[in-house]
Amino acid sequence: MSHDHTFSENDWPFDCAINTCVVTTKFVYDKSEPIVQVTHYEDGEWQFMCNTTDDPDDGMVVCMGCFFQKFPEIADLASLPLGWDAYRENVTQPWDIEN
Repeated sequence: MSHDHTFSENDWPFDCAINTCVVTTKFVYDKSEPIVQVTHYEDGEWQFMCNTTDDPDDGMVVCMGCFFQKFPEIADLASLPLGWDAYRENVTQPWDIEN
């Protein structure tokens, strides 16, 4: 399904396609919980988690472009290598990058 984003394709900071799937939680997406863990899988998929739930019913899959549009600060992690993770205790802390 095709849809538009409000940012210019020139502003796209990631190496993946804009329509790449992102796994997240409804708590992150509705901004009731912060993103504290990011995984860039070997297959190129991304996961942005709050680490407050492991219930599959709390998960959701969204378009990377839509996620970036809602959370432009994720551009800070655009260079996260495949297979690596980024963690932080809270939004005031810097990202800790791990392989």
